Amino acid sequence: MSYLLIGNIVMTLLIFLFFYFKEKKLTYIHLNISTMITVLTNYPLLGHANFISKTLVLFIGSISVMHLYLRYYHADNYNIYIHNKWLHLLLALFFNVSIPFIIIHSDESIYLASAYLSVSFFIIGLIMYQLSEVNGTVKWFQFEYLNIYKYINHPKRIGEYLFAISFMLLVMFIPYNYIYFVLGIIYIIYIKQSLLFNNQ
Repeated sequence: MSYLLIGNIVMTLLIFLFFYFKEKKLTYIHLNISTMITVLTNYPLLGHANFISKTLVLFIGSISVMHLYLRYYHADNYNIYIHNKWLHLLLALFFNVSIPFIIIHSDESIYLASAYLSVSFFIIGLIMYQLSEVNGTVKWFQFEYLNIYKYINHPKRIGEYLFAISFMLLVMFIPYNYIYFVLGIIYIIYIKQSLLFNNQ
């Protein structure tokens, strides 16, 4: 386990340094790539296959693929630049260190209802995130004759909030859940304070 944690930390630092020197303005993408590599390597090595661990792999994999697609195929819309790179690195380290513990303790969950519910929040988050790729204001719904509109502001930011909530719901009933709650809340505060997705 100690070797795995050291490997996660070293890999996170190497990916951060790669993008730190490659990109003129550091973007959000290094966190996604490092967490995706972490979960895809840790999951088979730890060998705990259950609903929570599989869903965690699915969540992180889906978010990472989405970010990679937007970053390299819709670069004009991917203006997610990091203002505090060291804080962002610290968050990436915390996430990647917590992943093996979540996988190991995932089969000790005393209740799975919140984990099932987390999938719904995650899907809504993906939908919100993809709405950011629609040109112009998004019409939430329209009555043909009443001409009533509701508009969504900052769909990417709403999507990230929902991802964090789905993460917290997923790990709600596993051991040491309070640590993961704190991590999720810190992430939400970080997004809010850094204005990462403020214009998207």
